[in-house]
Amino acid sequence: MERTEWDSKVPGCFGGSELNFASHPLYEDRAFAWLTELRKHGIGWRAARQQLEAYLASEGASAEHVSRQIESARKKLKPWLLD
Repeated sequence: MERTEWDSKVPGCFGGSELNFASHPLYEDRAFAWLTELRKHGIGWRAARQQLEAYLASEGASAEHVSRQIESARKKLKPWLLD
């Protein structure tokens, strides 16, 4: 997947070494900013999910942790994204 402007915001959505999605108001604000960019560029949930999975994998997160964080992100983001 080609790196784009919007995926550079992904790391800021996660809290420190725990890698929990939008787990603190600061990370929640960053996740909202990322959501705004996704919507602005017409990027849907599937592409967003791929970016989250790729980031978590690059940080060495376990498959179980990735699954939990994707579900957390899905609840917060998917209602506002296409597909």
